[in-house]
Amino acid sequence: MSKVLIVDDDAINRMILEGMLVKEGHEVLQAADGEQAVESFTSDHPDMVLMDIMMPVMNGYEATKKIKDIAGDRFIPIIVLTAMTEESELVKCVDNGADDFLTKPFSHAVLKAKMFSLTRMQDLYKTVRQQRDVIEKNRKILEEEQRQAAKIYKRMTSRDDIDNLVLRYHMSPMSIFNGDMLLMGRSPDGTSYVFLTDATGHGLPAALGAFPVRDIFYTMVAKACPIEDVIVELNRKLVEILPTEFFLCGALLIISADKKTYKVWNGGLPDVIVYRPQQKQIIETIKSLTLPLGIIDSSSFSPQFIEINVEEGDTVIMYSDGATEAQRPEDQEYFGEERFHEAITKSGQYQIIDTILKEINDFCGNSSQTDDVSLVEYTVSTD
Repeated sequence: MSKVLIVDDDAINRMILEGMLVKEGHEVLQAADGEQAVESFTSDHPDMVLMDIMMPVMNGYEATKKIKDIAGDRFIPIIVLTAMTEESELVKCVDNGADDFLTKPFSHAVLKAKMFSLTRMQDLYKTVRQQRDVIEKNRKILEEEQRQAAKIYKRMTSRDDIDNLVLRYHMSPMSIFNGDMLLMGRSPDGTSYVFLTDATGHGLPAALGAFPVRDIFYTMVAKACPIEDVIVELNRKLVEILPTEFFLCGALLIISADKKTYKVWNGGLPDVIVYRPQQKQIIETIKSLTLPLGIIDSSSFSPQFIEINVEEGDTVIMYSDGATEAQRPEDQEYFGEERFHEAITKSGQYQIIDTILKEINDFCGNSSQTDDVSLVEYTVSTD
């Protein structure tokens, strides 16, 4: 049975109640006023409180409220036993935290039934709290495991910066793992490659889907394999290992060793943009002409490369769709390509990413992002 605190300034009432409760097998505590009740609750931790209202020093309303505040998220039933019958006073009892009430004189059988009902509810609360605590503990363990795994993943997919390239980027994952990946490499003949990928979805599944790309890309680039063969091999491997609902979008910027020839391959990412800051004008957009990687068999897969005409100081911009598909919370409207282009043209030559991110944040009201957001800008330089 439970430990019950009886709070009443009338000693006879306390004695009668104690006799009834002890007979039912309960352990009984007593308090003669609200202040004693709060002290006893704090030190003795009863399971239930039977509370009178009209008492000296501290009345039952205030004592009930204080006890509920001390109990916090524990459910400690408080039954008010009062001679008052006014509806407003009974409502006031509930407003201050009482769980039930009986008006004096009351039937002991009815009190027993109410106590039993609230005890069952208390048992349910305890079960829910225990389950919540287990869930929270497991959540923390899983979160820590994911953090550690993310550190390992980040090291294994770290970007290899290329000297002499004026390159800036922003990678902002929606969750612990990033489904977007930026790879940079240089082949023995001096050709440089900047490869941005965006796997289906976000989080751990997307990160795992992108994971095989890194080793294939760097191994084949280091062996000076033709870039067409690299893309075809990436597609073959992803078709082999990915579920049918997963695929990998990507955009690849290819810079010749003498920095005179620039090519772009786009397989499923938003348009690659060529921006001329001197004129504050987007001079070219390279649309996706190839399916994303991992969808069709390599026998039918033929990557198309577009040569772009750029001048000193031009900027090539690649980005994932998390930027344009950022949503305004009040109406779910997308940031969109038009606003994205406007953000580019209002930026300075070396402030493009910062301007885009500011415009997205202003549009979305700093609400939580709904996808991974990645931005890459390369400034053409012949140095």
